[in-house]
Amino acid sequence: MTTRRGFLKCLAAVGATILPWYRWTELFNRSNHQAVQASTSISCSTKQTSGSVLLADHSYINRTAMDDISVLTQANIAGRRAGTVGEEKAAAYLIEQMRGLGLEPLGDLMDNSNRNFTNSFTIYPVVEEFYNGRLTFRPGNPNELRTPSANVIGGLIGTNPNESVILSAHYDHLGVFQGNLYPGANDNASGVGCILDVMRRLIKESVKPKRNVVLAFWSAEEMGFVGSYSFVQKPTFLHNGIQSVFNVDTVGNGPLGEFALWANSDNKAVRVIQSSAEENNARALLTPNNGYNSDQVYFNLDHVPAVTLMARDWLNKNHTPEDVPDFVNPKKIHIASDILYSAVQKLVF
Repeated sequence: MTTRRGFLKCLAAVGATILPWYRWTELFNRSNHQAVQASTSISCSTKQTSGSVLLADHSYINRTAMDDISVLTQANIAGRRAGTVGEEKAAAYLIEQMRGLGLEPLGDLMDNSNRNFTNSFTIYPVVEEFYNGRLTFRPGNPNELRTPSANVIGGLIGTNPNESVILSAHYDHLGVFQGNLYPGANDNASGVGCILDVMRRLIKESVKPKRNVVLAFWSAEEMGFVGSYSFVQKPTFLHNGIQSVFNVDTVGNGPLGEFALWANSDNKAVRVIQSSAEENNARALLTPNNGYNSDQVYFNLDHVPAVTLMARDWLNKNHTPEDVPDFVNPKKIHIASDILYSAVQKLVF
C-alpha cells in the first residue's frame, strides 16, 4: 500500500505539472498560429508608410472598454484567477484583441526571429482569507507544486524600436470562492478596457509613434504582483529603453474627475499623468498606499519611472462579488482613457 500510494502521489504530481502547461502550450501555439495568419491578413489589407499605419478592418478598433469588461466578467471566465482555465480564456481574448489591432507580439521568444504574445512564469500556491470584508490571498505552502501563468504583451512599434512606453493593467482577479463568483469588473477589467481604448484611439489616427507603445497585461497581481515582477526580472524587450510605465488599476468608480496615484516618488511618469489629468479637467493626486499596492511597485524598485492610476474611491466594493459591470461608470473610464492618451502623446509623438 505504501509503495502504491507513493506511486499515485507521484503520478498526480506529474499530472498537476504537465496538464496545466499543456493547456498553456495549446494557447501559446494557437496564438502564434493566429498571429501568423493576422500578419498575412494585415499585410494584404494594410497600407503602411514610414509615418502612418492604416488598418482596413475596424471590427476590433471600434470596440469599447465596456465591451472588454462585459467579456472578461462572463461566468464562463470564472473570475480570471491566475493559474486557472478562466485566466487562460481571458488571455486568449486579449491576444485576439491585440492580433485584431495588428500589434506586434512582444512576449517570449519562440525562435531567433519570432515571439509569442504570452510571457510565461509560475506561481506559488495561495490561501484565501477575508480581511475587512474583502477576499484576499496570502502565501500558501511554498513546497507545493507551482502553477503556470502568463502575462500578455504586444505593441505598436515606433520609428525608434529601442525605446518604449508601457501601458499596463493586470487582467487576473480572484476567481470563484465558496460558490461566489468574483467578477472583478472594476478590479481590473476596467483597467484592461481603459488601455485597450487608448491603443484603439492611437491606431485610428494612423500615425506611427517615435517610441514603441506597449500593452502589457499582467497576471497574478492579486497573488503579489507576480507577473510584473517576473517581467522586471526577465524582460522580453529592451529594459533600459523603457521610458515610463503607466499602470491602470480599478478606475471605473467614484467622482468622475477624481483619481489617485501610487508611486514610490514624484517621478517622470507621475508628473506626466498629473499634467495630463489637469488638461482633462481632472485631478490625480499622489496618495499614500496604506499597505496596498499595484504593479508599478517592482518597476519603481528597479528605478524605472512608473505610476499606477486609480479611482480615488477604488476600495469601494473591491474584492467582493458586488464588483460587477453595472458598478463601473463608462464616463469615468473614458476620462481615465483621455488622461492616458494625453500622457502617451507627450512621450511618443
